[in-house]
Amino acid sequence: MNFRETDLPGIGKKYTLNLTNGQDIAIVMHLSGKREIFYFDDPDNDPQFHFVMNEEEAQLLGSVLLGSYFKPEQEQQKELLMGKLSIEWVTIDKQCSLVDKSILQSEIRKTTGVTIIAIIRGKDSIINPLPDEIIMEKDTLVVVGNREQTKIFNKKYGFNV
Repeated sequence: MNFRETDLPGIGKKYTLNLTNGQDIAIVMHLSGKREIFYFDDPDNDPQFHFVMNEEEAQLLGSVLLGSYFKPEQEQQKELLMGKLSIEWVTIDKQCSLVDKSILQSEIRKTTGVTIIAIIRGKDSIINPLPDEIIMEKDTLVVVGNREQTKIFNKKYGFNV
């Protein structure tokens, strides 16, 4: 078995694996993240076939080949939840109707469904702020909800996220 790495200026890198049975596999990793995989039954001839994978597909295939791909039920449930979860970071400007109101007064959760999980104020972070925390100009709110809730929040308060 022989393995080579070759720089492809302006394109990315090429990795060639000479298999013990005389066949070759070449992988071109483009700077864009795209991967092209070529299979040669004879390294002196054109490839028998080739296919293209995106970065996510390549990572999944790599984990399967490494033997590390295993998803217990709990992991699948987490992945399902994360697919529906939306976290937004929005900065409050002086025209925002939330300025100088407490979280409770603004009724953000009641009207939009999102929850403020943090407020970043200058160099300080207020994690899990209390309902009486006042929202100030230049604060960055970290809000969480499902995609529809964060969409409603952004529309209601004029954020273009």
